[in-house]
Amino acid sequence: MIRKKFNSRRKVRKKAIFLRKWFLALVFVFFLGVVGAYTAYVVVTEPYRERAKGYDMTLVNVVELPSLIYDREEREIGRLFVENRSPISIEEVPQKMIDALISGEDSRFLQHNGVDYMGIVRAAILNYKSGSQDSGASTLTMQLARNAYNLKDEALERGESGYERKLVEIYLAQRIEKHYTKQKILEFYLNRVAFGSGYFGVRSAALGYFGKEPKDLNVEECASLVGCIKNPSTFSPLRSTKNNKKARDHVLNRMAIEGRITISESKRLQDLPVVTNPNPIQRNTSHIYDRIAATVKKHVAADELARGDLRIFTSIDRDIQRSLENRLAKQLAIAETQPGYSHPLYAEYKRTENSRPEYLQGAALMINNKTGEVIAYIGGRDFSHSQYDFIEAGKKPLGTAFFPFIYAAALEAGETLSSRMLDEAMDNRQVMIDGVEGILGEWGAEVEDPRYEGDILLRKGLADSKIAATVRLGRKVGLDKVRVMAKRFGFTMPTTKALPRELMGTESVSLSEVVRAYAAFANNGATPNSMVWVTRIERGDGTEVYTSKGQGGAQTATLHPATAYLTHSMLESSLKEGSGQRGYEAAGMKGFTGAGKTGTTSDFADNWFVGYNADVSCAVWAGFWDGSRKEIYPGAFSVDTVMPVWADAMKVYQKKFNPKPVSKPAGIESMQICKSSGLRVTLECEDYVRNLKTGKMETISTAMEELYYEKNKPLGYCDVHGSGSRGADASAFSLTKRVGSKQYRNIQPVQPIAPTLLGDDPYNSSQPAFVPRDVNVSSTSRGLEAINPDVLTDQDDISMIRMERPGRVEIVAD
Repeated sequence: MIRKKFNSRRKVRKKAIFLRKWFLALVFVFFLGVVGAYTAYVVVTEPYRERAKGYDMTLVNVVELPSLIYDREEREIGRLFVENRSPISIEEVPQKMIDALISGEDSRFLQHNGVDYMGIVRAAILNYKSGSQDSGASTLTMQLARNAYNLKDEALERGESGYERKLVEIYLAQRIEKHYTKQKILEFYLNRVAFGSGYFGVRSAALGYFGKEPKDLNVEECASLVGCIKNPSTFSPLRSTKNNKKARDHVLNRMAIEGRITISESKRLQDLPVVTNPNPIQRNTSHIYDRIAATVKKHVAADELARGDLRIFTSIDRDIQRSLENRLAKQLAIAETQPGYSHPLYAEYKRTENSRPEYLQGAALMINNKTGEVIAYIGGRDFSHSQYDFIEAGKKPLGTAFFPFIYAAALEAGETLSSRMLDEAMDNRQVMIDGVEGILGEWGAEVEDPRYEGDILLRKGLADSKIAATVRLGRKVGLDKVRVMAKRFGFTMPTTKALPRELMGTESVSLSEVVRAYAAFANNGATPNSMVWVTRIERGDGTEVYTSKGQGGAQTATLHPATAYLTHSMLESSLKEGSGQRGYEAAGMKGFTGAGKTGTTSDFADNWFVGYNADVSCAVWAGFWDGSRKEIYPGAFSVDTVMPVWADAMKVYQKKFNPKPVSKPAGIESMQICKSSGLRVTLECEDYVRNLKTGKMETISTAMEELYYEKNKPLGYCDVHGSGSRGADASAFSLTKRVGSKQYRNIQPVQPIAPTLLGDDPYNSSQPAFVPRDVNVSSTSRGLEAINPDVLTDQDDISMIRMERPGRVEIVAD
């Protein structure tokens, strides 16, 4: 009884644990610790919280937009962007993609306020155990904050640790969650995140990896894309399908755990291989887009370029660019099928890290003659195989396309289009091209069986691309003068003693130099100083960032306008009647208002065609990268290889813009000459030829119209058919006579039988002696303008003295 009472008293005296002093002290200490920790947390984190408040929430969705490139007619021809992306709305993203993203990256995304505290604690423990900061526990919103405001670079600039940066992410993520809905946050994230292989945003990645719009993706493809996010360079399916499958299967497994797909479906999908089908948004990477991008970067600030949304206007014509691209590819492929072609084929090329294409290359360029604006630009056969630009960097020997500059030098030295040249075989030792033995070849004539024609005129020498005759002309004019002429056109020539082989176009020139040089023949002797491809840059709101006005259009007077036009006239003959005639007719270019010249090197290693109309000049080249001087194939003439490319492009331009003929400058006059002598025509200027049908000998006139500069006309008369000292320039005496009320045209006056003057005949007083009876039509081409009796009526009161044409002299043996 006593013990029971004692125990009862003990129970009454014993205090509850939460009333004990040690417990209260512990609680107090804990409270102080919490308050202190919270105070320390507030104090320590306050700067980061304040920084998070300073970010503009409207910028969270500002991603780079593609800058659009337009041609001269404001048609889109490409896009320029730093990051390959194409933003879409969340409504265009399938639910399966969202399920895969949440399961793989942030399973509590729909519940948290931007920060997953459980994940942070777990990551902190893992980082402590590993001694690193590998585990981040970043939610989708935190990742969005980090990427949208470039927090990593900002932390590096400040010298902050990863934990300090993480604090800014946390507070910034919470602000984002307050400003935007979960749906909007997902949209912002999916349009910004990197998926590897240069693809940013879900649409760019879907097209780049699987060739599909996001809405058409299946579950395993969605999982593949999400699998890329943690380490895009490692898990890109284009880089490694094995690594991507591993990451994809992890996402599929997480989707099953989260109940977004069934376990059986997850296992079935994990058994499937990763199959890619790339069809990316094209960056339009090519040589011309490289040039355009370089110009844009030069004139647009880096931050503005990164934002994109620019409108870039160029001088490119999409139709002509495509024409050149398509026909060049076709012609190079045809060349690879020719007998004797023994080089690597384009179709068999396999790219390696250090490989260089050894297949047949090609390039083409068209510019405006006056402004230098680029109409079309192809720097090589395939930009993806090699970024080497043959237009600027790929200098090659010009071959016979160099000849016009020799003839221009000859004209300035006093020669005329009817000056005589000797076209006979020449020992190669006089030039020493491709060795010292043999006869100088006639490859430039672009025919398989060239002929030497003896005494020819200057026009014919260039028109038919006569090798030996041109070498003789160049030596007559002077090698130094030819070299000076080439330098005036912008060509780089050796500083050593001039050698005859330079007349064969052995010095290397760039395609851009050639095009600008030829432009002078259509542009009154002036060459554009530079090329322009970007004409204007605007922001998306229409404000102007850059204009090329004042940047292009500068010209250099290279030739006298008369020299330029006379050279053009010879080049017109070259295109339509000479070395280019076969290609001209095959291309159906009748009515073309320009000129052009073939260019073939002696070893058939380089083929050129350069030509122009009044507006534009265009050059096309084919050959090989290295300098080993390999022939394309035996007898590879430019008229067959590259001229069709040029012809297609020029026909497109002709049809679209209908350019006028090349303008004739003041001081150019037309005169009748004998094509046998190159001197002024006489009545005797005719040759006898046999009619192949009748077998009879017939006479044909050798008179022709030729062009001259007014201060450099031939004064003498034909010394082949006439005496040379007196002429019968009947065209100078064409009369129109009125008798009473009647007017008579084309009257041939009575002509003296002997000169009325001694010495020179500046007034053309020397006249033909008679009118042959068989002359019954007006014939200015023969130097005659006799009355045509067929057009006279009975009322016409005019009489004529007709004489029989003298017969041929026959010597009869006794």
